[in-house]
Amino acid sequence: MAPCIDALRCPSYAVGCQADPFTGSLYDSCCVSATGLFVFAQNFTNGLSYGPNPWTRNQVVSEIGARFTLHGLWADNCDGTYNGTKWIEPGHTKNMSLPDYDLYGCDKERSFENAAEVIAADSTKSWLADWMKVNWRAGDGDDSWFWSHEWSKHGTCTSSFNPECYGPGFKKHDDFFDFMEVSIEVYKSLDILSAFKAASIVPSDTNKYNLTEFNAAHKAAFGVEGGMQCVKRNGTQYLSEVWTYMNEVPGHNFKAIAPIKGAYQSCKADTLIVFPLTGFKTAL
Repeated sequence: MAPCIDALRCPSYAVGCQADPFTGSLYDSCCVSATGLFVFAQNFTNGLSYGPNPWTRNQVVSEIGARFTLHGLWADNCDGTYNGTKWIEPGHTKNMSLPDYDLYGCDKERSFENAAEVIAADSTKSWLADWMKVNWRAGDGDDSWFWSHEWSKHGTCTSSFNPECYGPGFKKHDDFFDFMEVSIEVYKSLDILSAFKAASIVPSDTNKYNLTEFNAAHKAAFGVEGGMQCVKRNGTQYLSEVWTYMNEVPGHNFKAIAPIKGAYQSCKADTLIVFPLTGFKTAL
């Protein structure tokens, strides 16, 4: 999974968004991504079900239960901005009407909408599909499109996964598989549910917690505060996502860092938060 790059171009001490202290230059983009800063997002699907539309359907909520699933590993620029490229074209499998709808990120040629087929075509990756069908779920049930979106919009913007970083042994879709597998490893290293439980924050339809408690629990477990995201329904805040800010270090590894100044956190500090045990039910 590590890029094919020598130690001179990629010293062991390299960190995304930091200049090399000896040269004053940024590190090679195959060593640590040129963007450098990442947001790792995990969905608390029961919370998402309280959002508009609703964001999750009854069947998906009931299958997942009260736990976090992987949303994605998102490359941000070092100042917190991110790639805004839009490719508006006919023929997408999703009929999205929003004017800023985008599937593609930074490399249209490596983007696709059929991730499930790409995985199924590689007999060595059957475990990946099995894992993702349980832990990387789309709220509307269209998992393949969701996985495609995460790779196409975010993976292609992570420069350390560019084909030229691999050398002559690169095979088509090596970058996609590596990005998905690295995202899974990050997810496994950030057990948000256990972190909250250790701080006596447990899913409940009646208990309410404040924003400070959630951030303190994240810091106790991972050394830094996170970004708590909420959705609102009938005046009540429901926890829907947890973001962990990260820097890339060599070998496609990621370390948690404190949120940058002005980091987005949609949960309001002046309103208590429900960490729901059950999802909001709507008729299908």
